[in-house]
Amino acid sequence: MPQTVTQHTSSMSVQEPPKYKQYATGWGFRLGLLAAFVSILIWASWLVSMRAGMTNTLTAFDLGILRFSPPALLLFPFLWRARAQVKAVSPILLLGIVCGAGLPFFYLSATGLKYAPASHAGLLILGAFPFFVTLLAVLFYQEKVSRERKIGLSLVSIGVLVLLSLSLLTAPENTWKGDLLLLCASFFWAVYTVSLRIAGLPPLVSTALMGLVSLIALAFLWATGLASSGLADASWDMLAGQILVQSLLVGLMTGFSYGYAIQKLGAENMAAIGAFTPVLAALIAIPVLGEHLEGYSIAGLIFVSIGVVIASGIFKKR
Repeated sequence: MPQTVTQHTSSMSVQEPPKYKQYATGWGFRLGLLAAFVSILIWASWLVSMRAGMTNTLTAFDLGILRFSPPALLLFPFLWRARAQVKAVSPILLLGIVCGAGLPFFYLSATGLKYAPASHAGLLILGAFPFFVTLLAVLFYQEKVSRERKIGLSLVSIGVLVLLSLSLLTAPENTWKGDLLLLCASFFWAVYTVSLRIAGLPPLVSTALMGLVSLIALAFLWATGLASSGLADASWDMLAGQILVQSLLVGLMTGFSYGYAIQKLGAENMAAIGAFTPVLAALIAIPVLGEHLEGYSIAGLIFVSIGVVIASGIFKKR
């Protein structure tokens, strides 16, 4: 009899999913949802801010300095205290965190927004990346995809394809270049999301790590003459807005809120909820940047929004 109990207990421990596959319930899940929606509000503001900066005197280097300096400097003590925990994480996962949300992602996004409007960025970066997240989860971690998520992601896919195809045919010249760069940025962000989920690092630690490595890379680009700056020609109003969004909201606040949401909801759920960002970015860009929504952009937003509601599972009883 004791042997039978031992075998049963052992079988249950074997069947228990790994920590990164365990999601919060109750208030933990609700707080994760709150952190997720705070994150997408900041993301939408960030896309509009990036578009405004890249179409004025600021360069991608300038925006990168504003983006990565605060987390690199202010959060360094958290990184230093957790250095043993960081060393225990797989180098591949650390590379995914640093590159997925660091300088490579930033330059792809900034350069893409030089050619494409903020509404395109929202749809392509945060509308397409749930597919990349799901693809990575299935290929490398054997995640199972529910029927609801398949339907929802299919609708999101239709929205993205509508935007890409009609933008190529009707949008101004070079918009397609921006769209492709933004799509590449979407893949990098998916790599970051999955790596962050698997690594299990505290949000402030991962944010500090990503900021420090990115700031060092920016310093190297400046020292070698590979980067230029337009800060001296920027207006104080422009700088104030960029500091608020890039440095405070994105650089510091969203590092915690996004990491917290990932821990509580999981990478795939966060990816689905994050696809609401295109709608917010498009609405903010209308009064702030004077952009207008084309018919195909509206169609893409509708498909994405409906797909997100179905795929996220946020209305399921937890």
